[in-house]
Amino acid sequence: MSTHPDFDLEKEHLAGTVAAMLRQIEFWEDRDRNAGADLETSIIMADEAGEHAAMLSPHVHQPYFGSLKVRAGGREQTLYIGKHGFQDVKGPHHVVSWDSEVGSLFYTQALEWTPRRGGKGVIRRRRQLDVAKKQLMRVTDLYDDERGGDTGGREEVLLRRLNEGSTAGMRDVVETLQPEQNEAMRYPAGTPVIIQGAAGSGKTTIGFHRLAWMTNRERGVHQARAEACMVLMPNRVLAAYAGRILPELDLHAVNVTTPETWATGLLGLEKLEVTDRTLSLLLTDRDNTRRALAWRRAKLLGDARMLDVVRTHLWHRWNAGLKGHGLNEGLEVPGRAPLTFTLTEVDLAGLLRDVFAQDPLDGYRAGLRRAIEAEAMDRLNVPEEHAPGVRRQLSTPLTTLLGRIFAGTTPVTEARRLLGDPDALKASGLLTDREVQLLMTDPLSGIPTPRRAHADATELPVMLAVQAFTGGIGRAVGRTLEPFDHVVLDEAQDYSPLLYALLGRATRDGHITALGDLNQGMHGYKGPNNWEAVQAILPGAQVLTLSRTYRSTRQITQLGARIASTYNRAADVHGVDRDGAEVQRYSGAPELELLARAVKDAQAAGHENIAIVTRRGIDADRLSEALRDHDTDAQPITTQEHRYRGGVVILPVNLAKGLEFSAAIVASANAETYDESTEYERRLLYVSASRALHWLALVSAGELHPLIA
Repeated sequence: MSTHPDFDLEKEHLAGTVAAMLRQIEFWEDRDRNAGADLETSIIMADEAGEHAAMLSPHVHQPYFGSLKVRAGGREQTLYIGKHGFQDVKGPHHVVSWDSEVGSLFYTQALEWTPRRGGKGVIRRRRQLDVAKKQLMRVTDLYDDERGGDTGGREEVLLRRLNEGSTAGMRDVVETLQPEQNEAMRYPAGTPVIIQGAAGSGKTTIGFHRLAWMTNRERGVHQARAEACMVLMPNRVLAAYAGRILPELDLHAVNVTTPETWATGLLGLEKLEVTDRTLSLLLTDRDNTRRALAWRRAKLLGDARMLDVVRTHLWHRWNAGLKGHGLNEGLEVPGRAPLTFTLTEVDLAGLLRDVFAQDPLDGYRAGLRRAIEAEAMDRLNVPEEHAPGVRRQLSTPLTTLLGRIFAGTTPVTEARRLLGDPDALKASGLLTDREVQLLMTDPLSGIPTPRRAHADATELPVMLAVQAFTGGIGRAVGRTLEPFDHVVLDEAQDYSPLLYALLGRATRDGHITALGDLNQGMHGYKGPNNWEAVQAILPGAQVLTLSRTYRSTRQITQLGARIASTYNRAADVHGVDRDGAEVQRYSGAPELELLARAVKDAQAAGHENIAIVTRRGIDADRLSEALRDHDTDAQPITTQEHRYRGGVVILPVNLAKGLEFSAAIVASANAETYDESTEYERRLLYVSASRALHWLALVSAGELHPLIA
């Protein structure tokens, strides 16, 4: 506030920083100053300067958000921390980037550090500076050794931010990273990290900030290129919603997509419709025996053992495919008599065995081609300068031979051939007879399938495994594949162990960040039973727990914790002590009337971004239309093609997961809709009730659910 004794000094420094940035931008944009020795050099220099100006320009309105007074090497100085680094070439108005090692000091509780030049550095003051539109709004000291140390200012700033209304985008946490969040975000590069966090703990935004941190050049050999990174979100609604924050972190080329879109793209089957019939059954079928059978079968399809089941199947398939085949090809090498290169069936079997042992990233077909070419060069003693010519001569006969060996091995057909053949499933010896029998059942027979070509989400990892061994897996660069620099998985509790194993193959070692909450396992039929199962797949993976939730008020957090405790006794969720409105309960009248009243009450309380959460998509469509007769316009979000842009919306719980709203209203919050005796139903109720930041309403025409009444 303006009453802070240093407010005027900080205001003067801010004005100087803004002026310095504007001077630098003006310099970069002056093409006459960026002139080289010739026209081409001048154009390149001017374009580079223009890029620098474009990157800095958005940060002029808020050059920084904090400062550190430090003492190191006998000298005291003040460092300003911002979202973008800035070097004032003609003055003292430098800004340190938040994602640098020095920037990290702003977020920690530590008071000492070791500068790169050695010695010891001491932090004397941490200060938060609220800046908007080039104006200083408030000064808050977080720590000041002259005022007795910790001032309580960090919690004050956090509560101030949390009390702000929500927007249609993700919350920017750079200014208010808490120490435990900062530690998770900056966990040593090159280590797979699993961030377990309750609803509202900030794990998704922390994961995005970790990705931005990974792209900083200070990461050295572990530095990631934005264009070589991928973020997987559970659905397209969240992918679009979350993707808006990445450019603000200078991540402009990251591929933000869903597992299904990435998988079908890699398979070359972009038009293949992906369904999740297991989810449909769980949300609509009341037969618990059938639901349990579908759950167990889906779990088995995503089991990590399926990778070796697929590999063993392909080993037998391809060895059978090379029966009776060989190669006998005449070749010409300059300066030498005509040569003949011959491979017998036994030779081919040996080379295929070597390829299986090498397990190449780009697939066994490409690996076998390279092995045959290398064998030809070695046997015929072909000089290196003539090797390209020999490869050209071998190209056509090799393509023909490989076509015969790998005939019909397409991911979709081969995965279904395997899953329909009990003998093939037994071949690896990894599955029991009972498990094989389970895979041969079809508990989803009553769930409709699309008329056009389709695949089920639970089958997709098996198809992807066939692709990984046949044509390779990774990031497509032209016609080649290379490992992703870094992959971030959101809602990681819903990714099957098999998919983890495949992503491990597709990514640089140690470069996966998984963000999840086992308490929110809505798609637990696909996900791991615990994080130890993922650690077994990703060697060295570390589980970091965010035990504090920042999303909701104390009243909403306590309600969610009560629901979660019924199925997870180890659930340990602590909310920020942020007081808010009591949870509103509406019952004893027609549901539409109650929902309309709840929306109007939320609006009267000052909330604009409001969600009505239903259990099923069909409920959202039905209620959206009916609410118009009650003077309530709630836009439905019922498919992944919809985009959340704010306002009043109505959406099913499976699409609401991962989103947050100023106010949320749980429709049909009763035991008939959310079966109290079924753990899965209680998980759905937890997700529904944990979407609100400030205001939560529970609505039921009859009695409310016993857990929330």
